[in-house]
Amino acid sequence: MSFKTKLISLMIAAFGVSSMALAEETHTVKATGMAFDPMVIQIAPGDTVKWQSMSTHNVESLEGMIPEGAESFKSPMSENYRHTFEEEGVYIYVCTPHVSMGMGGAVVVGNPDNLEDVKAVEVSGGRQRIADEAIKEIESSM
Repeated sequence: MSFKTKLISLMIAAFGVSSMALAEETHTVKATGMAFDPMVIQIAPGDTVKWQSMSTHNVESLEGMIPEGAESFKSPMSENYRHTFEEEGVYIYVCTPHVSMGMGGAVVVGNPDNLEDVKAVEVSGGRQRIADEAIKEIESSM
């Protein structure tokens, strides 16, 4: 194989890797009052969600309401936050200080394979209302 052929092969391979990186997207969820907009967002594995306008808010995943083996997440209070989602499934999250007001949402990464598992988790109060509302929205979009 000539040097020129090797160089062209290397450039094609590098372009393929950079194209894959470009395919990953960043999606925005905004805190508006005591709600997240959108409440449920559908993304692809490897995509990032950024939460903005977080003046008195945070986001925290609910134990048992994320895919098995997935990384839980919790943002600092009053700071915009980013999280990249690698594992497919449903992730239910809340704003910790405003959970009783129903402030929370869901990220659906790829296929919602763990939806039945999420539905089986029993939580109380605002956490349950948020999960129920998110699940209802996810099921209506399927």
